[in-house]
Amino acid sequence: MGDVLVLGSLMTDLVARAPRMPLPGESLLGDDFGTFIGGKGCNQAIAAARMGASVALIGAVGADAFGDAFFPLLEREHVDARHVARLAEAGTGVASILVLTELGQNAIVATPRANFALTREMVAPAFAGRATGGARAVFLSQCETSLESVEAGLRLARTHGMCTILNAAPIPRAPIAHLLLLADLLVVNETEASALAGMPVTSPADAPAAAERLLTLGPAEVVITLGAQGCLWSRAEPVGPPAPRHTLLPAIAVKQVDATAAGDAFCGTLAAALAEGTAMPQALRRAGAAGALAATRMGAVPSLPTADEVQALLERAGTF
Repeated sequence: MGDVLVLGSLMTDLVARAPRMPLPGESLLGDDFGTFIGGKGCNQAIAAARMGASVALIGAVGADAFGDAFFPLLEREHVDARHVARLAEAGTGVASILVLTELGQNAIVATPRANFALTREMVAPAFAGRATGGARAVFLSQCETSLESVEAGLRLARTHGMCTILNAAPIPRAPIAHLLLLADLLVVNETEASALAGMPVTSPADAPAAAERLLTLGPAEVVITLGAQGCLWSRAEPVGPPAPRHTLLPAIAVKQVDATAAGDAFCGTLAAALAEGTAMPQALRRAGAAGALAATRMGAVPSLPTADEVQALLERAGTF
């Protein structure tokens, strides 16, 4: 069983479905609505736990009804929530999500609230008593909590010999060059890669040039997810012949319904696989299958697949 420590957001997702984006000033009738527990940190922790990893989560919620709902869920999902703080002065984070009915694509406005109140002092206790070096362990973070907490987590993880993964999502308003220097592996989608590399990424043909730029910012490896076109894995140095510097792994075709947690399923599954010692190509195939399955279901946590479901999809696709 791999060891995964996730630092990240806990958000209540308010999801509306509509045929299209509303125009400025327009009130558009929607098709459906649901309330879901989510947040990139919560989603990725649960995704990793469903893959069989031993998972602990660092984060913060408000002392409100939205915050109350997380703890029974995390317990059921076997995620250690001892380091999820309850903050009376800040409300639980909320994400307003619009899903376009026909396309299954989404647009999200995330309001972090308690997530941005997470301090470096709240992060440190999660590392107390953790062995330095030894068995492989993975630290996974995103950019949906305060940047000081992300930096603290990455630095402490490095000190403890953990593999550090930064899912640079969403791209913060403040610079994150100092965070990229602390990441062994950077995971971004096309939009995030474009913003960090300063060049458009719209297809697999664009991705290698962007990855080259991202590698110069500090990470030893970069993964750019490309939706239905798969993902690109790039290394700062070739891992030895005949391995190329850039490897494009194709996606598994599915009927997309709601892409809300597909990226989180990908990241959590990737972290769990790497913590088990799985080689990167196989870990990426598992992560891609998890992301594909998540896109076929509504919501965040309800869409995250189990290890058996991922294995079954890989076997049907003949890719594992």
